[in-house]
Amino acid sequence: MKTPTLRQTALALSLLAMSAFSAAATLDIKYGTAGTLGQTISTSDTQNYLTGRMSYVDSSNNSFYAYCVELAQDYAPAKLGFKTYTLASFDGLQATLLQGLFSSSYAGLSSATDQAAFQTAVWEIVQDTSTTGMSVVNGSGSFYLTGTGSSDPSNPLVTQVNGYLTAAVQYQGAAQYSLTKLTNASYQDLVVATAVPEPGSFSLLMAGLVGLGFMARRRLAG
Repeated sequence: MKTPTLRQTALALSLLAMSAFSAAATLDIKYGTAGTLGQTISTSDTQNYLTGRMSYVDSSNNSFYAYCVELAQDYAPAKLGFKTYTLASFDGLQATLLQGLFSSSYAGLSSATDQAAFQTAVWEIVQDTSTTGMSVVNGSGSFYLTGTGSSDPSNPLVTQVNGYLTAAVQYQGAAQYSLTKLTNASYQDLVVATAVPEPGSFSLLMAGLVGLGFMARRRLAG
């Protein structure tokens, strides 16, 4: 598993703290850079879309990566400044498959093609409403790849995406990441993954969260 940076760790603590003490916590974020983009993909919902992970920064200058989970709206470009997103979570089959996807494949991503294939697998999980199984072959289900070779299961990109999806479906191990859904009424909803702390680190984290809760209660009482 890749070691998170100090800023990514700070963001993870922030997300956990807010979700622990508020059912409708919010986070102000701004689009940073293109992260690892570089593969242009056309799907049943997008045409010629530059695809991959996206880089964001929060109001405390913590940088992090996110993936799109909503194709009906566009992202908020950096020139628009910070936008407020609500912290939410996934449930049901989506939650299970997304956890399987991140736990089985996220740590091994490296190239722009890897990131594009991974993003496409995220879209398949959250966008496809069919019950015929996870696949992005052209014409299969309600979400699929389009364009040259996309109806051919041997196409390298199709093979890579479907490989990630197969690994997600088959994953039976422990959750390696905490997945947070960031929602906004006007812009793309996002998924952010933070590594699940090791047992010792988790104990320290929980102690810190308890301290935050105690201080919050003291402020309210005062």
